[in-house]
Amino acid sequence: MSNTAPGRVEHGSVTDQPECDRAPFTQLEMRKMWTYSDGARTVRASWRPGGSGSGGGGAGGAGSWVLVDPATGTVQGTAPAGEFSRRFRPVDVFADVPGLPGYLGTVTAPDGTALVDLALDRNPFMLANGPRRAARPHALMVPRAHRDGWSSATAPELAACRTAMALVAAWYGTLDGGHVVFGANDSASNLDYRRDAEAARGIAAGHGTDAATARNPRQDVQHAHLHAFYAEPGETENHESSARAGHRVVAQGHRAFTQDLNGDAVRVDENSARLAASVRAAARPWGGSYCSYQLGLDGHFWVMPALGSSQDEFNRRLARADGLQAEPDPKLGGAVNLVRFSLAEAGRLHAARRATAEHRASFATFLAQRGLDARSLPADLGLPH
Repeated sequence: MSNTAPGRVEHGSVTDQPECDRAPFTQLEMRKMWTYSDGARTVRASWRPGGSGSGGGGAGGAGSWVLVDPATGTVQGTAPAGEFSRRFRPVDVFADVPGLPGYLGTVTAPDGTALVDLALDRNPFMLANGPRRAARPHALMVPRAHRDGWSSATAPELAACRTAMALVAAWYGTLDGGHVVFGANDSASNLDYRRDAEAARGIAAGHGTDAATARNPRQDVQHAHLHAFYAEPGETENHESSARAGHRVVAQGHRAFTQDLNGDAVRVDENSARLAASVRAAARPWGGSYCSYQLGLDGHFWVMPALGSSQDEFNRRLARADGLQAEPDPKLGGAVNLVRFSLAEAGRLHAARRATAEHRASFATFLAQRGLDARSLPADLGLPH
């Protein structure tokens, strides 16, 4: 880049002009940005419409994307509208759930269309706990086609998700009588990128009133997913926490949760045919991104802003249930977050991999006993909802 002017960065055919004199983006600002990759590097990127300054091209300009280093928050350059989506693709770690080591199965429509995939979180909350120091699963339900959760799900997708929830709840019940708690981290559609991709294909920009949506800062992956947390039926020692704290740490299990969630949460009728519309309406004041909470299959269904009093309380409940800690997180602007042990700690990655293999085998046995094919689980199993 010796022939470029100071402050300019060349990336292939794109000449990028960084925002000058801009302090690094905060951790919270970066977590609200979507993540993209061109195959060679990964960036966070923020859309800047024309006329807003900061590389927007002046009044009436087409706009541009500010490219941000995900590690430091410093601006690496900009990419013009249209060109950005030609080169960068959203990063989606759930793009191929059946290819993941923790894949469990797929709920399908009658015509065989994949609707919802089931997988295991690679970092279980509890290892070597329970009556036999058995590892506890942490399952995820991931919609195959849509990327923004309950707020855009179709009726068949909602039915498939409910089937997946019922399967996981029944499976947990076979593991020392475990209960299930559901919680989603969802973002509305990445409209800026979609519009940019349409412009790159020569599709004229529409005149819709939908506002662009920042990514849910609690959603580390760029794909809607529903967590199924395992809750012990009673108190049990968290041996990992005990070893770290130097004293016995008891997890409260299921008793840490209640049906209600006060604060800024909004209760939504989970059995309503208008669930998606109801979630969209509830999440609109929060920019379309939201989290959710439901105790068991028949518990009240709550949605809440990603950063707020209700989500803080939900994470405190998770911590009490599992014998973990919940603390203010600078990456979330000081919002309370669950503190999970890292897989980088000695021996923990190996233990997690062993637990994943055991859980996959357990779930496969659970399905086989019911005559079910993991890769084609019917959405109309008639399980209790």
